[in-house]
Amino acid sequence: MKIEIRPAFDEAVMAAELPVRKAAAKALQLLQSLDLPQLRSHPGLNFEKLHGMVEPVTEQQLYSIRITGSARAITCLLTSSTIVLVSLHTQHDKAYRR
Repeated sequence: MKIEIRPAFDEAVMAAELPVRKAAAKALQLLQSLDLPQLRSHPGLNFEKLHGMVEPVTEQQLYSIRITGSARAITCLLTSSTIVLVSLHTQHDKAYRR
């Protein structure tokens, strides 16, 4: 899978504590090795649709991916082979606020 990284995601990773940065790097490596069906079924990433939420720039449907037990990446799919990492939230509940 191809990965596009938005500045907000990159900035949040750089500002995060070391365990979150390491987990984000590991997630990026994993995402590169998966195709869309594997992403949807991967138990560790817990890829899930965020109902009623769209990415402001592309108006694509937003999804969540687990980075750590508490950190989530907000993503969208440009194509079946390209995922965009929109933002990173180190507190799980804040990731789902509009």
